[in-house]
Amino acid sequence: GVPIYLALGIVLPSQGYKILGWLGAILYSTGVGLVLKLFSSALQQKLIGENLSHYVKVRQFVGINSKLMKAMRLELGSGGISAAKVAILIGGPDWPTSVLCGIMRLSLFQIMLGTIPVVLLIFPTCLTGSLLYMSSRVLDNGNPEFPWAGTASTLAASVTAMVQFGSMLVAAYYLERTSESRADEVEAIEDDQEVKEANEKDEHMRKCYETVTQWNAVPLWPKLILTFSLLSVTASCYMVQFFPEVCFVPHELTDTIDDNLGGNVASLFLPLGWAAVALFLACTILLYIFSSWGKRQAQKLVESGQAMPLNTQLENF
Repeated sequence: GVPIYLALGIVLPSQGYKILGWLGAILYSTGVGLVLKLFSSALQQKLIGENLSHYVKVRQFVGINSKLMKAMRLELGSGGISAAKVAILIGGPDWPTSVLCGIMRLSLFQIMLGTIPVVLLIFPTCLTGSLLYMSSRVLDNGNPEFPWAGTASTLAASVTAMVQFGSMLVAAYYLERTSESRADEVEAIEDDQEVKEANEKDEHMRKCYETVTQWNAVPLWPKLILTFSLLSVTASCYMVQFFPEVCFVPHELTDTIDDNLGGNVASLFLPLGWAAVALFLACTILLYIFSSWGKRQAQKLVESGQAMPLNTQLENF
């Protein structure tokens, strides 16, 4: 991603400008960045994405049957290079996009082909890093060697940001347009039946959970647990927000743990601060207990074959 390209732009030209010249070193760092991007994308797609595609829960988690994913599959699965394909592969986050391509089992060659224009992002990012390094160089008399490099690096960083965020906006535009203008093609893509069945089961479970956790159907002790959980987190938030000076030792971003806290990070908390932490933990534990109870009751309701029973029937659970 961008942090890696920026680091390449700083490190490689700083060592290679004497041999390749500044322009050659910047182009070299761009080439290295492109190779790293293609190599990492291929590994993520084939070794991670395609292996994860065997798990129904993973395919369900990414929404493989959603209209957005089908539109993405339609654009990324097309041959050659298109604006939509390039925008998705450049604008999308590196790791998730590559893994998604593997989960959808798209052609590696076509994805690599569509990824090559990422050089339009890599070059200005490497240029930014190189200019930042150049702006830090000084002559023997103390004057900057490249007085214009600081301003140029700001401009290059602006171009990098424009390419990065611009490609994200273009990707969103094309996905939305594909979903609408090619709706028939999107709908024609078959659903993953295993994921569809899992979604139906989860939806049934969700409805059952909503039913058994309706306030008028919940027994007394789960109501008390949920109430105490709410009171705990409310008290914890009020203590931290309104009385921070009696909850924590003042500690600035520029302070060090050794100097300000005696080398012990736990010293940051005053007695009331520990009380706020304890209340938050109590809230979490109580909420987990209530949620576990609700899931057990919902599972009983699922096994009974009823999704929305009458309140009188709930008394049996």
